[in-house]
Amino acid sequence: MKRKTTNTIFIVLVILLIVGIIAFYLYDVIFNKTPYMHNLFRTLAVVFLLLGTLVRLINGSGRKSLDIYEKSYQDEIGYAFSDKPFLRKKLLCACRLYDESNYRKALKYLFELLREAEFERDTTACLLFIALCYTDAGINSEAIAAYRELLKIDPKNAQVHSNLGGLFIEEGDFESALEHYNESIKIKPENYYAYINRANYYFRMNDYENAISDAKQALEYKNNGTEAASLLTIIYALKNDEENKKHYYHIAITSGKNAQDLNTAIEHYLNEQSIPSGENS
Repeated sequence: MKRKTTNTIFIVLVILLIVGIIAFYLYDVIFNKTPYMHNLFRTLAVVFLLLGTLVRLINGSGRKSLDIYEKSYQDEIGYAFSDKPFLRKKLLCACRLYDESNYRKALKYLFELLREAEFERDTTACLLFIALCYTDAGINSEAIAAYRELLKIDPKNAQVHSNLGGLFIEEGDFESALEHYNESIKIKPENYYAYINRANYYFRMNDYENAISDAKQALEYKNNGTEAASLLTIIYALKNDEENKKHYYHIAITSGKNAQDLNTAIEHYLNEQSIPSGENS
């Protein structure tokens, strides 16, 4: 039986049970002449308990199955706690809470799991999601600290280096950002996101030629990469290179980029900065 159907059945049963208990209490008071205070508090306690169960069931019915997070975050969690089903389920619950932006509760679960970790695979999964929670919550210092702990265990983790690069950009530490972007590409040279992250770094540093080079390299690994095509469109617009601008604009739009958003971005950067037109790259 599907989980959703089972959940619906339980919801109906709990509602019927609540109605039955209230009906029995009223029958007892009205027809048996039992003083209404005799069983009032006991009845209310049971009803409130069942209402709490009902709320949890209703909320749970709208949530995604944990199986979805098992598949969605397979690369991040790997085989963490695979020998302990209860802890594995708790980790998946933490993933779901992170996905729902409930960072406080997700972190509570993750730190509890961290204390239970026996293998490196357990620790790395916990530290990664701790860092992701802190990042999305805007607490960069704690996210950086978690990533650094993770790199002590797994120094060749390309994703961690790439994520650290983004955090250091936000913190204004551009030298460290470039160091981690370079390391990410060195570890995993065919990673689209590593190249597009470094391309964005170069663009931010006004190093357009390196930005173009990395964005084009990213497209070699993902020919429908909207981020890379959009960035190239903006750079060529700034360079007054209409031919290349149209070429990458077409790639970006056909790959799913919203035309209005891209036009707004182009206009924004044209208003913010300009560079001399040069040779086409």
